[in-house]
Amino acid sequence: MTSLILADSPPQTAGRFGRSLRAELRNVRTTRGTRWALGLTAALWVVVGAGVAAIALLVDAESVSISGALLGMGAAVTVFVPILAIFIMAADWQSRDVLTTFALEPRRHIVFLAKALTALIVCTVLVAIAAVLAVVFTAGLALAAGATIVWNADAESIAVLLWSAAVGTVSGIAYGAATQRVAIAIVFSLVQGFVIDPLLMLIPHGIGSWFRLTAITEAGSGTGELGPALTAGLLWLVVPLAIGFARNQRADVQ
Repeated sequence: MTSLILADSPPQTAGRFGRSLRAELRNVRTTRGTRWALGLTAALWVVVGAGVAAIALLVDAESVSISGALLGMGAAVTVFVPILAIFIMAADWQSRDVLTTFALEPRRHIVFLAKALTALIVCTVLVAIAAVLAVVFTAGLALAAGATIVWNADAESIAVLLWSAAVGTVSGIAYGAATQRVAIAIVFSLVQGFVIDPLLMLIPHGIGSWFRLTAITEAGSGTGELGPALTAGLLWLVVPLAIGFARNQRADVQ
């Protein structure tokens, strides 16, 4: 009797979460939008690698810096990690897949957390791949040009890259969850980074610096202050995440 009760009992929370996480990771490979973003990231990596090689050959460099390649590859990642996170968080809400998602896992908070962790995992893997490609490009270029490799990528540079990617990922999670619309979230993310942040710098007496998302990145790299980072984090990360979680719990599934 005990075995029958255990067999019929619902899976534990950890089991439910693991199942949802595996499903979301699988969706990254099968969803057209995420494949598109991954393809653009790979294409940009090739462009960056070719650009680094061309510059080194044009200046007839006797040495090739791994730091330059790492920063170039990292820049390609940080451009697309918010977009990838947005697709992971919001794509289901624009298709019938959301019906399947919540039919398989009716506990919506588990689905929300699984999507968020999936975005973090995917973006972390992209950063790791970028670092490996930077080493490969640098070594290949040095071998082809007969130059020496300068291993000047210190722990601080790598930490800044990781922190920038983390901030971009969390912002993408927040915007995708809050809007539940891929196009709206992507446009907002781009406008926030390329329009709102620069405009805030024009506010007199440095008041705008307290509300720039880049204040979080600057604080993590040691070039900014903690106060503006906390204010910006509350405005651009915490509030959208809270809105997104609430909408995830209450939104109609259609």
